Amino acid sequence: MIRFCHAGPAILLALISIAWAPAHADEGQDVFVGYVSGRADGIDYSLYTHLCHAFVVADADGRLRPNPHVPDREFARRAHQNDVRVLLSLGGWGWDAQFAQMVLDPDAEDRYVRSVLALVDEADYDGIDVDWEYPDSREEMPGYERLTAKLRRGLDTLEATKGRPHVLTMAAAAHPRTLAWLTNDFLVASFDWVNVMTYDYAGSWTSFAGHHAPVRASSKAPGGDRQSIERTLDYLLVERKLPPRRIALGLPLYGRAYSVSAPYETTESTTRPGRAVVARDINGLLAEGWRREWDAETDTAWLFAPTADAVLGYDDAESIRLKTQLAKSRDLRGVFFWEVGQDRIPDGTNPLQQAAKAAWAAPISRGSFE
Repeated sequence: MIRFCHAGPAILLALISIAWAPAHADEGQDVFVGYVSGRADGIDYSLYTHLCHAFVVADADGRLRPNPHVPDREFARRAHQNDVRVLLSLGGWGWDAQFAQMVLDPDAEDRYVRSVLALVDEADYDGIDVDWEYPDSREEMPGYERLTAKLRRGLDTLEATKGRPHVLTMAAAAHPRTLAWLTNDFLVASFDWVNVMTYDYAGSWTSFAGHHAPVRASSKAPGGDRQSIERTLDYLLVERKLPPRRIALGLPLYGRAYSVSAPYETTESTTRPGRAVVARDINGLLAEGWRREWDAETDTAWLFAPTADAVLGYDDAESIRLKTQLAKSRDLRGVFFWEVGQDRIPDGTNPLQQAAKAAWAAPISRGSFE
């Protein structure tokens, strides 16, 4: 395990300047990224180019909270032996307030940057993944951009010292309303690529039982703001003209269940709508008599309870292959998974991630998705 400490003089000097440094990783390299939550056990390294070790969190004063599993130098050593790079993932869902408060205090911000870079250095990680969910106001953006610049400069110093690339990525929302605060110039100058979380389009925060990761929006979804993976990609690539090689597409290894009789019914009177069910538990539901149906409009799968009182929207091998082929057809940098252990079945394999890997390697006709 790694102790917290202060960064060395070289990193401190790097923090003096916050001018943008261009992201520099080879854009020709495809990426297959997996998020690892907590202890890094049972990983099939052959599936990935990069692993994001989640999470390191901090208080509003920039002081890191100890995590017994993150970072882990032994994990980095094993990954490097398998030609996989490891990034330190910062924040996660529910920690946006601490980020927003931290960047209002220069001392807290610098304390945080020094501590994070020290962890990356000591654990021999290969970069940082920023998971601030989400900077979504005019007031928060200057602090987010300044914090990112400091991390970028510190990683450049580590790269020069260690003689290998140190990358900076971020986890980004999939909704155009939140993405709008992140300018193209900022994204391209700051990050080697952006992990766009193309899932959780529906859940407990919506009033209906929608699929949480539809390729296309369902005509059955109520309201006019019908979001989908294709809508997100069209916004980023067509409307915004963000370079596609700066985007990795998010593939969830879990589904969401609702206590209703059919997809897109109202969930206003139900309890625990949108409850997460990890992929490895889906086979158990099928064995219990849950029935699978394919939704051709959204290119996603649903399960229906034998008691006709619950539905579950999820990804299986068919939808994962299709989404991976979609990412490849749009010339994206690659795909990423949350979370790598969620589809690990008793024999130690990861069927969904293996399906994605095979789909990325297979030839594809770009016209298939036009």
